[in-house]
Amino acid sequence: MSSVRYIEKDLPVDRLNRIAQREGNSKKPIYQLHKWWARRLGSVFRMLIISAFCSAQEPEESIWSKFYEGMNLDSNIILDPFMGGGTTIVEALRLSGKVIGVDINPVAWFITKKEVESVDLSELDSAFAGLEETVGRTIKGFYKTRCPKGHEADIIYTFWVKKVTCPLCEGEVKLFPTYELLCKNGKAILVCPSCWNVFESKTQAKNIACPCCSRLFNPKKGVTKRGEYICPYCGTREGMLNAAERSGTYLKSEMFAIEYYCSKCGKGIKLAEESDLQLYKEAQQAFSTNRDNLLFPSQKIPVEGRSDPRPANHGYKYFWQMFNERQLFCLSLLLEGIRSISDRNVREFMLLAFSDCLDANNMFCKYETGYDKISLLFGLHAYHPIERPTENNVWGCQFGRGSFAKCYEKVRRAKIYGLQSCEGVKSKAKGEKESKSSPIYALLAESFEEVRMRNRSALLLAQSSEDLSFIPTRTVDAVITDPPYFDNIAYSELADFFYVWLRLVLNDDYPWFASEYSYRQAELVENKKLGKTSKTFISGLTRVFKECHRVLKEDGILVFTFHHIKEHAWEQIAKALLNSGFYVSSASVVRSEGKSGFHSSKGNIRYDICFTCRKRNALFYVYDWTDAKSKIIEETQSWIERTKRSGLSLNKVDLFTILMGKLTEYYTKSHPQSIWDSEFLTFDIAINQLKPIVPR
Repeated sequence: MSSVRYIEKDLPVDRLNRIAQREGNSKKPIYQLHKWWARRLGSVFRMLIISAFCSAQEPEESIWSKFYEGMNLDSNIILDPFMGGGTTIVEALRLSGKVIGVDINPVAWFITKKEVESVDLSELDSAFAGLEETVGRTIKGFYKTRCPKGHEADIIYTFWVKKVTCPLCEGEVKLFPTYELLCKNGKAILVCPSCWNVFESKTQAKNIACPCCSRLFNPKKGVTKRGEYICPYCGTREGMLNAAERSGTYLKSEMFAIEYYCSKCGKGIKLAEESDLQLYKEAQQAFSTNRDNLLFPSQKIPVEGRSDPRPANHGYKYFWQMFNERQLFCLSLLLEGIRSISDRNVREFMLLAFSDCLDANNMFCKYETGYDKISLLFGLHAYHPIERPTENNVWGCQFGRGSFAKCYEKVRRAKIYGLQSCEGVKSKAKGEKESKSSPIYALLAESFEEVRMRNRSALLLAQSSEDLSFIPTRTVDAVITDPPYFDNIAYSELADFFYVWLRLVLNDDYPWFASEYSYRQAELVENKKLGKTSKTFISGLTRVFKECHRVLKEDGILVFTFHHIKEHAWEQIAKALLNSGFYVSSASVVRSEGKSGFHSSKGNIRYDICFTCRKRNALFYVYDWTDAKSKIIEETQSWIERTKRSGLSLNKVDLFTILMGKLTEYYTKSHPQSIWDSEFLTFDIAINQLKPIVPR
């Protein structure tokens, strides 16, 4: 192989961006096993790995042939020091590589572990059937209703609305943001603000009369907007945060409607009846009676040093308060049933499905009126309390999303997908080939020596990557990763939601689940409330990069993806690389992981810079700044044009990202010999020189 890798010459984004866009809108089954935040795209990392191990002399069609037909990397060791949701680990295994994955967050470790562990599907199905016949029967019984014609029906979703007492007139205000429950296919299901009648309307008029009480109202205009409500009785305005603070706790909710499925009549939405309220009261009583023996988390929501004050500032003091009593009782029964499964591997797969279903079975889920389904708690990277929460059916029925049964099916599909030699046709576009690969499974190793000696081995650790002393010096062929981006995502704050439940089963088996919370002091994050500045973040990242430099072979490469909206972040990344002994040999631009539709935003960065880095030696490029600046501008424009040719658009922050990526490349290449006006060029001077051409 030529010493120059293909990735240092080019990244074939003309086709790759289109594939990445499709995957961004429809993730592969293996990456739907469980929620993880900012998980990078498998197709992109597959190409990064292939391009990193191919010679620059290979033609592009040969690279694409390996992308579709696969390649054998069984003699190579790949390290991901920030493995997160496991994309590098999975894609390297699909190419038969040997892998080492490290992440400080135990939830990330557990997700990746189950992605790559094999399981007997018949044993998995048998365990699921056993749960369904035992605790499943009880849980299903708490989600029954009657359709308007009197037939027994399954509850799909239960609609709740928060309420508050007006501080002036003391009237009870139900905090409806709108009075629309469903708007789809030209019809709307509405709730009357006076009598709470639920009815169907075929008109989109602003003023609609309730057929029950004749009240005229605008269904699109509720009493809440932008964190405030207006009392409909006296006109008083108050912020929801103030209302929660005044009450001393989180705002309580009231049930008002049910979406059901009847095997004879189909789906529908109806007013919650007395029998529905009574069934919920029975669940409340069961929870109250058995509370001391139920399996649910008791931890307080951490407040000190929190980067996002939610949900604590809305009055939620404990994690269990994010669920209602029926959810808590049913989830506790289910978790107890899972804990009793004797086979550890099967038990953990069931636990993974359970943990994943928590995302859709809490009182922070919103019913998406135009999509006829609930959005998950972590559809956004935050805890977002809402005024009209929607309760899911914990076990699930024929319809709905995010139930335990549906999450189990996701686990099953993922493991079937992992055994296939080709990706499913759903990931293909017209005329696009299927990607062939090795099965996604690994033999879990306990030491580096096991990884070195055994094919298809994976060493996965839940610890900081600032100390990789378990890896001998100059033994790793490539480091391929996606590091944390300063303060972009507070991973432990988000992961705690799952962690506090997972540890109830895992704390006896794995020491990293012994702590009350997933946060570790060595977590790399910028959070000034914890005393973690950008300086401390970059110091930690530099220590990780130095360890990567140590374990890499002399001709090994570091490949990582990065984007950020702030100038100082790019400067700090450049400094971290230089201080750890690397320079950027190439910087490519590729589609990031975000969706292009639901939850997308025009202001979000939609592209990653893929940095390929080499160990520095005595030979450096020498650029006069005028020449370097010309190359940066020229290559920035080239990547903009290539991205557009691949069929994708760019916004201002995307253009800024591309420019900063090329600046970082040329700055690290020429440092410390790049000069401007006969003086040493600093990164901030370089940025100031480029600012006139940066679209902001």
